[in-house]
Amino acid sequence: MKNFFKIFFASLLAFVIGSLLCMFIFLGIIGAMLSFADTEETVIVKPNSVLRIMLDKPVGERGGAVMPNLNLFGSLSFDSNIGLNDLVKGISHAATDPDIRMIYMDLSTLQIGAGHLEELRNAVLHFKDSGKPIIVYGDNLSQGAYYLASVADKIYLNPFGSLSLQGVRSEIMFYKRLLEKLQVDMQIIRHGKYKSAVEPFMLDQMSPENREQNLSFLNSIWHHWLAGIAKARGLDVKKLQEMTDNGLFTMMGLSSDALSAGLVDGLMYKDELLDELVKLTGEKRERDIKMVDIVSYSKVVKPTLKAKDKIAVIYADGEITMGKGEDGITAWNYANILRNVRSDSSVKAVVFRVNSPGGSAQASEIIARELALVKEVKPVVVSMGNYAASGGYWISMPSNIVITNSTCLTGSIGVFGIIPNMEKGLKNHLGITVDVAKSAQSADFPSGFRALSNREKEISQASVENIYAEFVKKVAESRNIDVQRVDDLGQGRVWTGLQAIENNLADLLGGLTDAIDAAAKLAGLDNYRLKELPAQKDMYTQLMAMFKNAMINANSNSIGQTYRVLAKQLDLLQESQVLARIPFDVEIY
Repeated sequence: MKNFFKIFFASLLAFVIGSLLCMFIFLGIIGAMLSFADTEETVIVKPNSVLRIMLDKPVGERGGAVMPNLNLFGSLSFDSNIGLNDLVKGISHAATDPDIRMIYMDLSTLQIGAGHLEELRNAVLHFKDSGKPIIVYGDNLSQGAYYLASVADKIYLNPFGSLSLQGVRSEIMFYKRLLEKLQVDMQIIRHGKYKSAVEPFMLDQMSPENREQNLSFLNSIWHHWLAGIAKARGLDVKKLQEMTDNGLFTMMGLSSDALSAGLVDGLMYKDELLDELVKLTGEKRERDIKMVDIVSYSKVVKPTLKAKDKIAVIYADGEITMGKGEDGITAWNYANILRNVRSDSSVKAVVFRVNSPGGSAQASEIIARELALVKEVKPVVVSMGNYAASGGYWISMPSNIVITNSTCLTGSIGVFGIIPNMEKGLKNHLGITVDVAKSAQSADFPSGFRALSNREKEISQASVENIYAEFVKKVAESRNIDVQRVDDLGQGRVWTGLQAIENNLADLLGGLTDAIDAAAKLAGLDNYRLKELPAQKDMYTQLMAMFKNAMINANSNSIGQTYRVLAKQLDLLQESQVLARIPFDVEIY
């Protein structure tokens, strides 16, 4: 037996050492690939160039990094990340660049949030003021893609393609019946009748309040889109709504209907579109067209490095959590960033770019506290992205000006907590029981293996009520609104950016560029440069994160969407803190 264990552990040790060696060799190879991928070619923009914009990869807040992409059932590839900041910067620069003749957008695929889409569309509208042509093509055009495309001078659709314009929707998956079958009791503590993040665990359909708020912000987005399309295309809003209600434009619709309705200017195959570009550029052949991609072009736009004064642009992107990690918005990491900015005398103003559905209430308060200290010594302007809701709104409050876009989801002033009790389910379905020895009655509170006592329910509810009261108080003070009015606007209710301005929860409509201009004006700056924070991860760090988070690449809409929804809910159930988070994640189709 002694020899057996000796051989076993020796073999195990050899296996571990061998595995480590293989891993280091593999990482060395990947490192070489990353070094190769990081080598940037000099981008040369020739006269009479066409700026090409394709949004076939997800658009994030920031670009500029080469991202490793691992598909467990495919291969390792390196993709240039598309950042909204790069898109807007490139389009703005192209408007005055004599070498850029026109913009050509292929919107056959679109992966961008509603708030980011609004900022991108506004940037294209500003480009249009230059008088340079904007041409759009799509094999198919989703309604988000068409909203963006509508500002173009010409829109061309594939003859066998379709144009979708059928209204926006919000779909919520409910788990009450599943949990009943599993005999899992979801013990829910919340404040806010609209704080519906907990509803999937306690109902099998939307509550009247949740349906009310969904219809409210969806209609706000939809009517804004319709008005924008109608204005850009010279159409009547009522007629457009009528065609939508009749189901005329869906992904199963006919391209000829889109043409006859005046939504597009022509039906073309891709080769015909390229022939059209040849005519517009005055070139002789397709291969003579000088195309420059927007991601590459944005690298041509060099920052002003001579200016001594700086405006710090701090990107707060993702879930708000405690800790000091670099994924999402972590309390320690962002507190340190804000402290450093506060003490940096060369930074004259701060733009806090918030793109967050919220998260930990405690982490939100830690970050808000540090931002408030920054505001005491230099101007702070908040710029909202796709979301700035609940905890995302909490960290937006200590600011001089709050700038949002029309379709941003914000507000959601409310808090909740969930403590699952899996005692019966584990016992009856798996035969698992849990026993505990404890020195005090509350030593195992909270526990996922027993029901809360009445006293524990009272304590939990009191904690939620206290945090909600503090949330409302802070909003009232920062926005100079009566506490009762904030409570009426709160209750967990979600508002669009347009609605937020109407209710004095935000100040102005605009994007990141407008926020930077506002910060410069508040600080009295004419000449400055931007300092973007947090510092972007190097590719080796990204690679480690990729291995840590590598999952099935969900290209299938049905499986992938379901997986993402369930993954979000599982993350929610693992939280032991009181949360200030938007009730759902919204994707505009």
